[in-house]
Amino acid sequence: MHKDYVVHPRYGDKPSYSGNSYSYEEIIDTYWGYRREKLFPESAIPADTSKQNYSVFPRTIYVDIEKSCKQCGRPFLFYAKEQKYWYEDLHFYIDVDCVRCIECRKKEQSVKSLILEYEQLVKNTSRTNEETRRLKQLALELYKVGYITNENKINRIA
Repeated sequence: MHKDYVVHPRYGDKPSYSGNSYSYEEIIDTYWGYRREKLFPESAIPADTSKQNYSVFPRTIYVDIEKSCKQCGRPFLFYAKEQKYWYEDLHFYIDVDCVRCIECRKKEQSVKSLILEYEQLVKNTSRTNEETRRLKQLALELYKVGYITNENKINRIA
């Protein structure tokens, strides 16, 4: 019986069955970081190390890993297929770890997008009235999420 994991829009909320047959020992021998993780051997898939970004040791097998979100604390799965995408398609460094659930990652991306738009509008010294309204709206949203902590910054927007 598995926990109630945060639902990933692409991979779901349960470990995935790969159809491959690797023992737990085989899996933990392929990557040093696996020794400290809760793994699901039935989800193991082979890696293409020629596509990975690593300095000394590649990962030769990916496996679903149970994690706890560092932001919200809920349990989630870092899926083997997701790892394959991160490390082989996006070329993330092989020792980069997933520490936030998909929902918190999406929220973080959304806030980063708001910050970028806010900073661009702040730099614009010849804003239109509409741009100034948008800047104030962005400032309020960023205040709500704790990025802006001084209310006076919002009040000074004119």
